[in-house]
Amino acid sequence: MNADLHLHSTRSDGMLAPSAVVDLAADAGVELLALTDHDTVAGIGEAEEQCQRHGVRCVAGVEVSAAWNAQTIHILGLNVDPRSEPLLEGLTALRAMRRERLREIGRRLDSKAIPAAALVAEIESAHEVVTRTHLARSLVSSRITTTMAEAFKRFLGRGRPGHMRANYPEVATVVGWIRAANGIPVLAHPLRYALSAGGRRRLMEEFRSCGGEGIEVVCGTANAHIEPLAVLAGHFGFVGSVGSDFHDPQFPWNPPGRLAKLPAQVEPVWKRF
Repeated sequence: MNADLHLHSTRSDGMLAPSAVVDLAADAGVELLALTDHDTVAGIGEAEEQCQRHGVRCVAGVEVSAAWNAQTIHILGLNVDPRSEPLLEGLTALRAMRRERLREIGRRLDSKAIPAAALVAEIESAHEVVTRTHLARSLVSSRITTTMAEAFKRFLGRGRPGHMRANYPEVATVVGWIRAANGIPVLAHPLRYALSAGGRRRLMEEFRSCGGEGIEVVCGTANAHIEPLAVLAGHFGFVGSVGSDFHDPQFPWNPPGRLAKLPAQVEPVWKRF
């Protein structure tokens, strides 16, 4: 099965419309996909319609931000009911928190003579889900920085003038929203978080204990992570997911569909759809 269950569109911080994401994935031979925009299910209808045109199977997805031990953790909800009231209410609250956070970041940067508040206002007028990625892009397009990496390094990263901790809900809360929507909670890119091996195991134990069912074993082109994650999946009894975490066609390292195979010893998450 050529699956890609981690894709982003302009409905959050991706660069292509949902239908264009589907086109790109279908051209790459993807047979099963999930649009997993940050904290919104708004693009799922468009993605489903385009998948029907291509003969691609589509499952409704979302990527939800959560907090664990002062870190931001991303949890994928796969095969969710996008009309679920608990899920929609939770996502609405998250988007409101994101907007207020970005406004405060703009105010903080303005106080340091970095004209960001006006950029934030433009971002809010153009996007339902606003993220620091949007602001980083605006800092580049305004020629305040030359790259997004520079924007985070100088202004938005930890210890920088525009850094502000997000008040995301706890892991158990997010897992509860996903399960209320009859979805499968999957921990996204588990080796990307700044955790010790022991901390990562504690996160997975808590994730499993509150209803988490899977982890992303194949994450973009990070192929060196596959075997360690397959071992963790087996240890904790998780199913495995695969996803590119695609955002932008200009970035060649995570195109849709060009993914390694899920190791044979790991049960695929799609067997539960």
